[in-house]
Amino acid sequence: MEWSAPGYTEIKQLGAGASGRVALAVHDETGVKVAIKYLSADYRRDPAALARFQGEARLLTALRDPNIATMWEYIQDHEGAAIVMELVNGVSLRALLRENGTTGPEAALVVLKGSLLGLAKAHASGLVHKDYKPENVMVRDDGASKLVDFGIAVRQGAATHPEGTPGYMAPELWNGLPASPATDVYAATAVFFECLTGHRPYRSTEPSVLGYQHIHAPVPSHDAPEPVRELVRRGLAKDPGARPAGAAAFLDELEHTATAAYGEDWERRGRRRLAELVALLALLLPTPDAPPPEVGTSLAHTVFRGLRGLRGLRRVHGNAVRVGLAAGVALLVTVGVVVAVRGRGVEPAPAGAAVAGPTLSQGTTEPAIASPTPEPQPTPESSPEPSPSFTSGESPPALPPAVTDPAGTDPVGTDPVGTDPPATTPRQTPAKTPTKKPTKTPTTTPVKTPTQTPTVTPTVTPTVTPTVTPTVTPTVTPTVTPTPPPAVLALGIGRVTVTGARAAGQVNLRVNGTAPVVVTAAWTAPGTPGRTQRMRLAGATSYSRALSWAMGERPCGRTVTLTVTTSPAAPGGAKTASAAVPPCPTEVTGLRASVVMAAAPGRAARALVRVTASGTEAIPVEAVFSLGGERVGARTANLSGRRSYARTFTHTFKTRPCGGTVSVQVRAGGRTATARDTIPCPAGVRQVSIVRSVLGARGAATATVSVTTVNEQPVTLNVAFAMGGTIAATRRITLSGRLSYLETVSFVFPKVPCGATWSVRAAARAPGGSGSDQAGGPTPACEEPPATKTPQPDTPDTPR
Repeated sequence: MEWSAPGYTEIKQLGAGASGRVALAVHDETGVKVAIKYLSADYRRDPAALARFQGEARLLTALRDPNIATMWEYIQDHEGAAIVMELVNGVSLRALLRENGTTGPEAALVVLKGSLLGLAKAHASGLVHKDYKPENVMVRDDGASKLVDFGIAVRQGAATHPEGTPGYMAPELWNGLPASPATDVYAATAVFFECLTGHRPYRSTEPSVLGYQHIHAPVPSHDAPEPVRELVRRGLAKDPGARPAGAAAFLDELEHTATAAYGEDWERRGRRRLAELVALLALLLPTPDAPPPEVGTSLAHTVFRGLRGLRGLRRVHGNAVRVGLAAGVALLVTVGVVVAVRGRGVEPAPAGAAVAGPTLSQGTTEPAIASPTPEPQPTPESSPEPSPSFTSGESPPALPPAVTDPAGTDPVGTDPVGTDPPATTPRQTPAKTPTKKPTKTPTTTPVKTPTQTPTVTPTVTPTVTPTVTPTVTPTVTPTVTPTPPPAVLALGIGRVTVTGARAAGQVNLRVNGTAPVVVTAAWTAPGTPGRTQRMRLAGATSYSRALSWAMGERPCGRTVTLTVTTSPAAPGGAKTASAAVPPCPTEVTGLRASVVMAAAPGRAARALVRVTASGTEAIPVEAVFSLGGERVGARTANLSGRRSYARTFTHTFKTRPCGGTVSVQVRAGGRTATARDTIPCPAGVRQVSIVRSVLGARGAATATVSVTTVNEQPVTLNVAFAMGGTIAATRRITLSGRLSYLETVSFVFPKVPCGATWSVRAAARAPGGSGSDQAGGPTPACEEPPATKTPQPDTPDTPR
């Protein structure tokens, strides 16, 4: 059976090759699933290959980044060597390309960005990966990716052999020149090109031709989509000096190009596309996720609670957005109508129920449903209320309910509904009255009886003329002018800063009017639940609001991101700003160690290490096992994420070191702790042998027995003499005080039959080991009786 790392139970093999294999395993103490990379026996016997494997482990100990698979432990003893890695629940980029051919531009940009972030960490540490290829990029089921396999990584500028995968090797490697960060940029661009086109930049199967293409052939940028061709040309430049200096510099160019070509939301769409591609290969995942619960009915009920008129549950999110936008437009238009009506002193008629407030982003709250009874609207001159902010999990108060037009018109300006508008009556009455009365009065008065003239003329004329004329003029103008729908003209985010455990930022907003606008700010950082803030802003045309997030603990070595969205949406969609927090110095404040040997006849020694630290950043820990002062094995691990740790390291001896002293020396953060244990052993026998056995002529048998023990504890030796298979005598001897013995035992057989077989057997048994041996031989052969001659009678001589 193949050697497996002590302290872990293998579940299944994930892959294998000439240099070793990778297995999915479970840590016996914690139950955490890990990936273990084993070095094959042939390579382990090669000092150069073993040194490279050890170098990869040391290198990974110093590389801690969300975009690089984390190394947990390195194990090596006389039977094997292994690197215990973080289990990335995903598939290789090679598998995605093999299944789908291409990923699409946005997904390809997401893969390139994740890889550049990991390579930037390596470059900052003075390292060059040197073997970046699709096989070394693992894409998780959420679309994120991690970089693996630093097997041939080197220090920047170091002179090395031209190693790597030919299809992705930079020209300087083909020319035998030292590797640099620009070498990784070339390989990453070649993989990016393959994600875009489905094939490598240069495809010759002849190594010499392929090398010539990498060094001299034009960059095939015309095969890539036009918006990203400049990235391809820059990353695949023949001269390292013409490429971006490193992954961090190339990352800046990628962000600018991706945003300009595909909008602010390109990364979210790209991750979603990668997650979809991984889902198609779900059977290849090391630990396939359980199928998600059916939530369609529940989601529809949550989003559309109270909206009984909606039919169909397809495109739930799209319908929710449409409902929210319609409500917002209705609110803004009807508010303008109510203000105009109140301006001329006419009270609006009661209206039916109206939905108020646009749907909030992030899907954390439900749409607000307005009351059927309209409330009085504030006049334009009233001062706006302060805009509150809301933490994640709280629902903002509902917006004031919308009121329909008293004239019966649709809020968004569609055809009239119901009876003729009553607003036309006061405009027609005063216009006809003053024109008819002055013309009829002079003609009818002289002709008809004089009794009518004084009655009609004085009462009608003075009453209508002064009252109607001033009333009509001011009411026509505000009724005709419509209120424009709300729109966000510009959205910006100030620089995000992180001070201690508090992040701060600022959002700047410019709108086309004083109507309400909802702003949603989402804070995120790896390893945290994040925070969402919502604000309702109204009453002005520009706003500047400070945002903050108390994280409780400084996010050392992580990136804090602020994403702001608005409803209605801003030009270009959401805006994002981020701040990279440098790693925090973490000091080891306490270190203790103990070691204990498994019960006999166990061979494993376990060292328990306890560490306390001032921060949560990575702490490299090394445990060195020794026997009798001689080093026999070492274990390394990285501890991070907490301030106190309890970790067990295990070393398995080839044989139980009975009576020996096992010690462990632990180093962490400049501190050292030592523990030792003397291994108690029960009596045991290593070897029993009969070095001489003799059977004398008179039946005296003698046997000289050699016994070797594991310690000086007493051992019983039994010696049995047998003749013809039957035990004739047994001798028992107790041996103690030494590690080797030579005993002579004798016995005289009372009778030694001829032609029989005699034997002597020596055996010693003990809990710590047993042994036995046997010797003997045949007895002398039996003598045959002398032949008896038959007497013959004498015969007389016959005469001749």
